[in-house]
Amino acid sequence: MFSIDVFKDKKAPAYALLITTLKKYGLVSIEWDPAFLRDEIRRDYDIELSDLQHNKIQAAMSVLTSDAFEEDWRCFEVFIHLFNNQTIDYDDVHPVEAEEIAHALAEVMLIKKDILDDDEKVVYGDEVRAYAGHVFWNYGLHKAPDIFSTAIMPTSNKSDDKPKNESLQEIFDTHVEFILEYLEKIE
Repeated sequence: MFSIDVFKDKKAPAYALLITTLKKYGLVSIEWDPAFLRDEIRRDYDIELSDLQHNKIQAAMSVLTSDAFEEDWRCFEVFIHLFNNQTIDYDDVHPVEAEEIAHALAEVMLIKKDILDDDEKVVYGDEVRAYAGHVFWNYGLHKAPDIFSTAIMPTSNKSDDKPKNESLQEIFDTHVEFILEYLEKIE
């Protein structure tokens, strides 16, 4: 698979788009104005990058270079949608589902893996932890799931979350596997 195919593939993982962009344009592209990057891709590949692809690249770059995803619940929500291949209106709140968080966390983990030490984990701020906790509570969990163990959950005496926790872990693991297989095709 060639770079042009990744940029055209509407289901390309954000991590694959980020890797493809960085291979072509280098780390300096992270500092470019988003419109300039879009123009460079148009000029080099003679394609019009979709808004979804463009936004996924920008979200992945933000995850790589800032803590907006971890600290700002709006960024968290918007990036979750983008990493699930969903275009949304940024001005409206679009609550996410637990499965969408699991899917997106696979992207985030891969994006952050090279900048974190082996024993270091992504640290989320209270507003993102509370937002995620609310989503997981609505999903039917009573304790924070393993994939987001710091989510702030309402107190509960119930404890049989194993099937739902395993389901979220499976979504996460399956998406990590998909991304890694996707990357093998483009390398």
